Amino acid sequence: MRKFVVLFILPLILFCGCTGRASGNAGELTRCDWSATLGGGGELRLSFDDGSARLEIKNGGESAVIEGRMIAGEDSFVIFDSDLGQNYAFEYVPRGEKLDLTYGGDTVEMTAE
Repeated sequence: MRKFVVLFILPLILFCGCTGRASGNAGELTRCDWSATLGGGGELRLSFDDGSARLEIKNGGESAVIEGRMIAGEDSFVIFDSDLGQNYAFEYVPRGEKLDLTYGGDTVEMTAE
């Protein structure tokens, strides 16, 4: 009987473990990395790691990085970039493998990596 219980519970622990990620839209936002290539050749990459976010922006020969601690709600998130002394607020709408990311009224469709 004991072997049966161990064999039954072990797969549940292995395949149903908690990842520590938030649920809802915030969980969908942070579950993977996102990227987009813009019509003018610009590139965006958004990634998350343990409560931090990193947004890489490349266009032409220029590049910029917004990186720092992050707080996410159900429709927006803020990156606190202590190196730049700035906070950046973004709105977002997750749609499965797509993410609409809005900043300053402009929206970019990103794809899950």
